[in-house]
Amino acid sequence: MMSSKGWLTRDARYCVSIFSLILIVVAASFPALAQKGKQDQNADRDPAADYYNRGNERHKEGDLDGAIEDYTFAITYNSKFAMAWNNRGVIHYLKGDLDKAIADCGKALELKPEYAEAWNNRGNARLDKGDLPGAVADFDRAISLNSRYAQAYQGRANARHAQKDLDGAISDYSRAIEINDRSALSWHNRGVARKDKGQLREAVTDFDRAINLDPNRDATWAYRGLTLLLQGKDAEAERDFAKCLELNPELKASLTSRIEDAKRQRAAIH
Repeated sequence: MMSSKGWLTRDARYCVSIFSLILIVVAASFPALAQKGKQDQNADRDPAADYYNRGNERHKEGDLDGAIEDYTFAITYNSKFAMAWNNRGVIHYLKGDLDKAIADCGKALELKPEYAEAWNNRGNARLDKGDLPGAVADFDRAISLNSRYAQAYQGRANARHAQKDLDGAISDYSRAIEINDRSALSWHNRGVARKDKGQLREAVTDFDRAINLDPNRDATWAYRGLTLLLQGKDAEAERDFAKCLELNPELKASLTSRIEDAKRQRAAIH
């Protein structure tokens, strides 16, 4: 859950890391070998793959510490298991340990330089740590490996937005939307960038689409309200603010401050 202090910035800039849940199938039995004894089958098992697969399941269940433990066991059995390094890095990221996330994804990339997901994941960790040039470089590499990697475009847009490169951010958000127009976050984030650039009508259109896709994102209602307020549409803005607070009453103080800022901005323009 987002804190009331950082709700606008976090929701506008950051996206969730991509998590690879690829199951490893080891020592698959062929029909002719169906009669092999249980002991022989167990001898064929790969413990690194077993721990990796269980780590994926634990992650899906929300057991992050258990997932880290299993990925660590997988790495212990096979230190060149790039996907285990990457996935452990993602769990560290989800737990807020950015240095460990960067280190683990970096190790995955040493082992597998063409691993687009690991470049994207390290980019997200670098972005959250404030290393914007490093994040952009990682997202660049992910995109060079997969030109239809919507999440990498989203991540690079987030970094460019943080660098105040609004044109670059809007371009990347637009590309992410071209690839996947069902992502409410992409529409939301492009709306924020357009609002910051002063493209208020276009921003409202983006927020409209984001709300249609995900009507429960409190920050989108807030941002559309702030944009409408800048346009002088106070009544419509108030309805959006009310909806935002209905979804998350804890945002009242933060939202009130943002509303006052928007009113001052509008007064300075006019």
